[in-house]
Amino acid sequence: MLAGELTRGRRVMQDGITIYPVERLGNQLFQYATGLEQARRLQVPLYVNRAFYLEEAAAKRRVYSLDYQLDAFDSGIVDPIGEEYHRPIFYGLPPIRTVESFHRRIGSRLPGPGSRIFGERSFGYDPRIHDVVPGTTLLGFFQSWRYCTTVVEEVRRRMTALTAPSAWYAAMCEQLRPGDGSVVLNVRRSDYLLPRQRAVHGVATRSYYERSLRLVRGLGVTGPVYVMSEALDDVMREFEGIPDLVPIQPPPGTDPMELILLLARADALVAANSSFSWWGGFLGERPGRPVVAPRPWFTLKRIDSDDLLMPDWITLDREDHPDPAGAVSVPAQARSSRPLDSEEHIRV
Repeated sequence: MLAGELTRGRRVMQDGITIYPVERLGNQLFQYATGLEQARRLQVPLYVNRAFYLEEAAAKRRVYSLDYQLDAFDSGIVDPIGEEYHRPIFYGLPPIRTVESFHRRIGSRLPGPGSRIFGERSFGYDPRIHDVVPGTTLLGFFQSWRYCTTVVEEVRRRMTALTAPSAWYAAMCEQLRPGDGSVVLNVRRSDYLLPRQRAVHGVATRSYYERSLRLVRGLGVTGPVYVMSEALDDVMREFEGIPDLVPIQPPPGTDPMELILLLARADALVAANSSFSWWGGFLGERPGRPVVAPRPWFTLKRIDSDDLLMPDWITLDREDHPDPAGAVSVPAQARSSRPLDSEEHIRV
């Protein structure tokens, strides 16, 4: 069998829509929300194929752990019994190092929407998805709010219904309450500092966070300022001199869905250019709540990310700006880019 050939023996539930999640939680949530909208449109069950996690766990190629995480909340997904329902879509395909490469090397191989595999072919919203039929597997990242416009309330209700919330999360919910004027700075460092990742994603600087904080203060959000980061100690040193920052320090093994929901509780969110941050903004959407996002979201200018950010989010330049005009916010529609959640080596 040649590399890239469709896997033989893979079975798909013919009475519903199947999602094929890849990468970490932020990406999985986009894929889930997209599948949910199509399942609801067709009035059929939503199924999952977990082959990506079974394959990657066995290969141990990553510097970080990869786990299927859509069972952290009441997703309504049906997990088929039988390994034949959890086989890779492609056999022997080499790892794909970026999502852009995914679109070039995989999306171009897939048939059109009349087939039983629907693969996105660009970063922009693809309306062809509304032509899928029961028995279809969805393959892609689907990172746009436009893929789930008809199920927004169900998505938010389900994602906030954790299956096993921790005592730490319950305590943090008492501390960080909607309406208390709290601000969370979500800062992405670690893998984003690697040369390859920096060339793809880029980094939101300390200047971006300082300007964003001044902005939300000016909008009347004046409560405590929390910092959440996967590299918290490094970020607290980097942000030394910014007064009264409160670090969010989850215990080891904390479910990342709990962290996203804490972002959603804040009355203002200053986001990083990651899908993890995106969901903290989306799930916490409510009148008068500012969400500030870095621009560009994505360093590669050829990436079409116009459909990524919510229309009412504020964007600020993520680099240092000696010119005060660089600190001026603009509507998200004017300047946006598309996120990746991790250093992606996609095997499908």
